[in-house]
Amino acid sequence: MIACDVPPRAAFPFATFRSGQREALDAAREAFDAGARVVVIEAPTGAGKSALGVTLARDARSAYVLTAQKILQDQYGRDYPELAMLKGRATYPCDVGAANAAAGPCISGWSCHLRDACDYFVARDDALASPVALMNYAGFLHQVHDGGAFATRELLVLDEAHNAESMLMSYLHVKIGDGELERAGIEDRLPTFIDPEYAIEIAEDLLPRFSARRNELETSIARRETPTSGDLAKLQNLQWLSGQVRRLQWLVDSHGNGVEWVVELGRDDRGPSVSWKPVEVAPLADELLLGLGERVLMLSATVLDAPTFLRALGVDEDEAAVVRLPSTFPPERRPLVVRPTARLTRHHQERELPKLVAAVIGILEDHDAEKGLVHTHSYRIARAITDALPSELRRRAITHYDAAGRQAALEDHLSRPAPTVLITPSMTEGLDLVDDLARFQVICKLPYPYLGDPQVAARRARDPHWYDWRTCLTLVQAYGRAVRSEDDHAVTYLLDADAPAFLRRQQERLPAWFLAAVRPG
Repeated sequence: MIACDVPPRAAFPFATFRSGQREALDAAREAFDAGARVVVIEAPTGAGKSALGVTLARDARSAYVLTAQKILQDQYGRDYPELAMLKGRATYPCDVGAANAAAGPCISGWSCHLRDACDYFVARDDALASPVALMNYAGFLHQVHDGGAFATRELLVLDEAHNAESMLMSYLHVKIGDGELERAGIEDRLPTFIDPEYAIEIAEDLLPRFSARRNELETSIARRETPTSGDLAKLQNLQWLSGQVRRLQWLVDSHGNGVEWVVELGRDDRGPSVSWKPVEVAPLADELLLGLGERVLMLSATVLDAPTFLRALGVDEDEAAVVRLPSTFPPERRPLVVRPTARLTRHHQERELPKLVAAVIGILEDHDAEKGLVHTHSYRIARAITDALPSELRRRAITHYDAAGRQAALEDHLSRPAPTVLITPSMTEGLDLVDDLARFQVICKLPYPYLGDPQVAARRARDPHWYDWRTCLTLVQAYGRAVRSEDDHAVTYLLDADAPAFLRRQQERLPAWFLAAVRPG
């Protein structure tokens, strides 16, 4: 790793700078001093983004540092142990009989004699008192909007900031079905037919009823000195009801203020269900997230298109500055081999899948002694490849058929010394396959967002640039899973027949360091 001999300022956590870090910090500080409310640092894998975020957090009087995934939060905790780390309440045990701290009696104001020794409250109080608190997005949104203890700080640091929009989407997503009505103690059921045009009326009708049931349940809970198992069950249901009320309130209030929501209808063994998702989070992003920092630092390897990225979060370009760092990884150590093989759009996939499978088998045979990763984009493609592998290759293959099996598949790949190959649709981010953990990758299909999701379709109709940006973002993230340092090396194969035309169209959006690695296959 290239290092700079100039000694860092005191806030920097290491003895030397990596290439570009000192310049990035100077540029960010100058931008904030000049009045920018938001500074975006786009830096590729290996640039040391976390050190930049921690340094600027230390510069501030008070700061939050947020990560997109718990595994990244743990990594921050290991690298910077002085940060006060707070995870979600369900992560912590409860010593009074509840399943975890998220279901403990204290959530309803119950006086608990073990509070001072409770792992959750110790961590929470430490995060409240510390100048820099470390959380993940989901836990932070819960703490701020559901717990109410955390207030605005001088700096909000968003790591993996390209995920901020999807994290807000997830927080705001509302789903109600007959199962939820039954759990809430509401005897009515959803109508068999729901007109999406009028589905908001269902939310407006359910909000006061869910709120009333929450209040009735809270009143019914006995304030004994020691809660019974029945009390704990009621408390857990109370917490769930409170969450439903909050999300319904966001939906009804924001819809009344002009935020457009899409409706998705479903059905399970209990009956119909209805989901609401905002088309955009931009009108709510400041209230929900960005307003929790007087200034905001966003870190990402994949900003790519700054105007589209900022617009998705409701940030005016005039109040933002963007700092970009080049990759120091030699392109020859991370070639992206474009090998047009199969057209995998919906209309062509059935006919073209055998071509894709044959190409993947050939690559696995060429890398017979090396570990690798196959990005399939869908479970259907993953299954088609796995089922077609000859027996000697199938012994190397590790896959999963739903999200629940993802972690076990990854751990299997990491722990086995054999040249295993991960075949997965869902490991384009948050994966660190350093050195021999992946010497090759296959990207089967350009990772377009799924247009069968009404929210995605509505978002694309409103902003076509967003759709291309998200595709580029996922492509670059997937490409970055295997080469994790300047000394690392791996080859990535892109097999989608539409890839050459897509790369030509997106040259202005894709990073120069990414395009420098492209090779004909």
